[in-house]
Amino acid sequence: MSEIKTLYERIGEENILQLVDDFYDGIENDELIRPMYPEDLLPAKNRLKLFLIQALGGRRTYTDERGHPMLRRRHFQWQIGKEEATHWLKHMHAALEKATFAEKDKDAFWEYVYQAAIHMINS
Repeated sequence: MSEIKTLYERIGEENILQLVDDFYDGIENDELIRPMYPEDLLPAKNRLKLFLIQALGGRRTYTDERGHPMLRRRHFQWQIGKEEATHWLKHMHAALEKATFAEKDKDAFWEYVYQAAIHMINS
């Protein structure tokens, strides 16, 4: 019997890291949501990489270093409405379009980040 692989295993860590880099290329020039990020994007980029690795079934470095993800709570300091979530998703979708892993895994990844973005809406 074959073992069921996690989304992390199917996508691969290198693809996740590249996806986050491509995502932040879009964030860098977004007039609406860029102000929510620190001037230096590298720490935020690294946190998202560790978070996605863990959330998709990889190692638990994010929790080991930062504790429970508590996504909504960690983001509550910013007003996130539908427009902000849409901008965030636009950049994630553009990064996903550049990705080279399987379409079924892109669909699964998109479902995850879409639900997470909707969950972050707090205003």
